[in-house]
Amino acid sequence: SSAQERLFEHYYGLAKRICLRYAGSSDEVDEMVNDGFLKVFAKIKMYDANQSFEAWFRTVMVRTCIDYYRRNSPKVSLIDIQNAPQIESNDHLVERMSAEDILELVQKLPPSYRMVFSLYVVEGYSHAEIAEMLNINEGTSRSNLVKARHKMQEWVTLYLDENINQNNHV
Repeated sequence: SSAQERLFEHYYGLAKRICLRYAGSSDEVDEMVNDGFLKVFAKIKMYDANQSFEAWFRTVMVRTCIDYYRRNSPKVSLIDIQNAPQIESNDHLVERMSAEDILELVQKLPPSYRMVFSLYVVEGYSHAEIAEMLNINEGTSRSNLVKARHKMQEWVTLYLDENINQNNHV
């Protein structure tokens, strides 16, 4: 088998885990993964051997997801809310959920919220970096994060209520 096939087999799982955070469906995941590997293969000569290959690979995959979002998101104007209300964090609730359950909730977020949430919370980018990557302003990035967190909190609370009620009826 070729070096490309071996690289694909070795990094497919990682690519899929990264893309799952940005995609809204399994079809989108597949497209993002395929696009990402095409970019990796096309840009492999640009890889600097002094840095971690996995870090470089992650960056290519995340940027592929951003490009996919830009290409496919409807060009709606997002209202910029500079002073979005701060929502109380219920992080302790999230600790009671599995990674798969949390990922499922992230995938239910509208695309613009999902992108900002994943880039900020998971990848650790700043609002300034996100604004530049997504071609939005920092206030929009901040308000999308607040709205995404608020939505996630609603869903986490609902999810835990359902599970607690199910467990009580067993």
